[in-house]
Amino acid sequence: MKRRFLPVLLVAATLGLRAADSNVNLDPDTIFMNDGTAKKGLIIRNDRTEVVLQQRMGEVIIPKSYIRRIDDEVNDVYFADMVKPGKLPPWRMIVADLRSDDSIRSFRQIPATTITNGYLRNIPYLSFRINRRVEMNVYGNPEDPVAIEFGIYERKASEITKFKKITRTFLAGLLDNRREIAALYSLKDKGGEKTVGDLTFQVTPPEAPDAYGGWWISIYEHKRLDAFRVPDAIYKNNTLPFSKVNHGNGSLREGQGDFFDKFLQSNMTAWQGMIPDLRGFYRNKVGDLKLLFTKKPASTHP
Repeated sequence: MKRRFLPVLLVAATLGLRAADSNVNLDPDTIFMNDGTAKKGLIIRNDRTEVVLQQRMGEVIIPKSYIRRIDDEVNDVYFADMVKPGKLPPWRMIVADLRSDDSIRSFRQIPATTITNGYLRNIPYLSFRINRRVEMNVYGNPEDPVAIEFGIYERKASEITKFKKITRTFLAGLLDNRREIAALYSLKDKGGEKTVGDLTFQVTPPEAPDAYGGWWISIYEHKRLDAFRVPDAIYKNNTLPFSKVNHGNGSLREGQGDFFDKFLQSNMTAWQGMIPDLRGFYRNKVGDLKLLFTKKPASTHP
């Protein structure tokens, strides 16, 4: 599957975060119709007889006989210009890679939990659950993150070992040079940190007070961290206690879906410029990619 970015633009202006480029194309695919019109969105299926296009209001099924041309090629130069040496990539670039991995069956936003100690305390962030036990967090402006981290809440040693290997390989693909990659792989599983230039790489073991029983690996720009910290009152309005979101073993409180949605809806008002109704994606039983929205999509037709 070719590399493409998920059509998401996230900016957190009211939390003191720098606005992103407003010219970013939020609809990666374009279908040119026989009548001269064009439809933009995300192609989630393209077979011999029809194309299924995901748009904001729902899915559009377009027969191939109606279509003159399909443009679904990514501008690779755009991606190359997005990441500078010593910087973390925009979150949508990270999600593009996750979306291309068929082993990821679901990726959905969950409430960010309150971090009261450690280097990431009081920095607003967006939190996402990958499948059942893996979590991805993006700190600061998602278009110019100050930190990204992956963690796993798991008890099986084999699964933890597999996660560590896969995650390091994934993160290495986001880095700019060999020194950074070497620092990433030099970290011991039991914990530690290493700094190269403007980036710091850190492993937090399950027994650490800010780990909540998970094993975490993060990359952050140490010189910018303090600039993104906010007062307690603002921070607590955008996070929930760990026990409100997760069980003690790190699994989500699945029965709290309505509560999570209500919190996220109110929470997103503090992140101006975000698309508040887009919460992630999942794959159905036949492998089709589906986007998750707060509101149920309306049915549309060509």
